Amino acid sequence: MATHTRGEAYDFELFEPKRKQELQPQPQNNVIRLPREELEKNRRPKHRAFKVISVCTFLVVMLGIVGTFVYGQVRLSELTNEINSTTTELSEQESLYTQLKMKSQAKLSLETVEEYAETQLGMRKLEQNQVEYISLSEGDKGEVLEEDSSENWLTSAWNFIQQLLS
Repeated sequence: MATHTRGEAYDFELFEPKRKQELQPQPQNNVIRLPREELEKNRRPKHRAFKVISVCTFLVVMLGIVGTFVYGQVRLSELTNEINSTTTELSEQESLYTQLKMKSQAKLSLETVEEYAETQLGMRKLEQNQVEYISLSEGDKGEVLEEDSSENWLTSAWNFIQQLLS
């Protein structure tokens, strides 16, 4: 055994092997006996109604939230696919419109009309000998005739009322 005479900071007695007489005997009978009813009562799991209901409610709410989220994502995906297909169809229709517009403009161009008039209808361009000039007399003029202002007072009133209402 180490001595404490030198005032050392460490107690090395803790690390030395203990002697048999220093060991304290443990009590032999430390088992507690319970009656059989209490054992059965303790062995059964206890279900508390409030806890079970709250856990079930929480699970249903979470399932509803997750279901709503999944449904929203599926609907969003469907709408995105529908928009993409509609956009593709729109671009195809615009392309078809452009093609048809170009064909109609080609059919109605001035050169095509002139060619059709010459070949199918037998028409030809205007020549100088086909022009005829006419002259108008210098005395042409326009006159405004005034109506007779000798109306009676009843006709004048009637005309005035018509002008107000029109």
